[in-house]
Amino acid sequence: MNQISFDFEDGRSRRGRPGENPSGGHRLFFAPCPPAAVERQAGSIGDDYGKTFSLSAKPRLTTLHMTIIGIDDYEELPGDAIFAACQAGATVESAPIAITFDRIMSFRREGKAPPLVLCGEGGRKALTRLHVQLGVSMHNAGFPHNIGRNFKPHMTLLYDRKAVPPTRLDTPVSWTASEFLLIHSVLGKTEHRIIDRWPLLS
Repeated sequence: MNQISFDFEDGRSRRGRPGENPSGGHRLFFAPCPPAAVERQAGSIGDDYGKTFSLSAKPRLTTLHMTIIGIDDYEELPGDAIFAACQAGATVESAPIAITFDRIMSFRREGKAPPLVLCGEGGRKALTRLHVQLGVSMHNAGFPHNIGRNFKPHMTLLYDRKAVPPTRLDTPVSWTASEFLLIHSVLGKTEHRIIDRWPLLS
């Protein structure tokens, strides 16, 4: 498919702190994915800032996405979690969401390489509503809601020990999300599998 590596900054994990990307296991999360042209634009921005700040890591274009909410990490992928997530996805009511990222910065992660992300306020209210809807539905199905009080929509380009200060982009990264997906990430393999998808209808 067209990640941002999943960043579980707003979720919890049974296998360690969210966002640590352990070398094995499985991760479930909801996300809209950008079209190919936006992926290329984001990758170009990541490359430019990588050179400017002498970063060693490179953007991972094969898995770029904007995480709405994380479900959990697992040693083995459980069928009940997949079933609950599919039920939760089917309950969502939302129009297409215009997303705009007009800033680039490194998020802080204590003791870990910080992610270099694109972020911004464009579409934040609608994305937050979707974040909450999915969290409530998962909670109603008996799973952790993982609703973050400080939910901040973003797209992670790479992880690097060097940090990039908050900077406004000359050309924002924008697209309209017309669907969102339930994604299974095979950890340690940079591999994402689409389990299901739902349209965002006007």
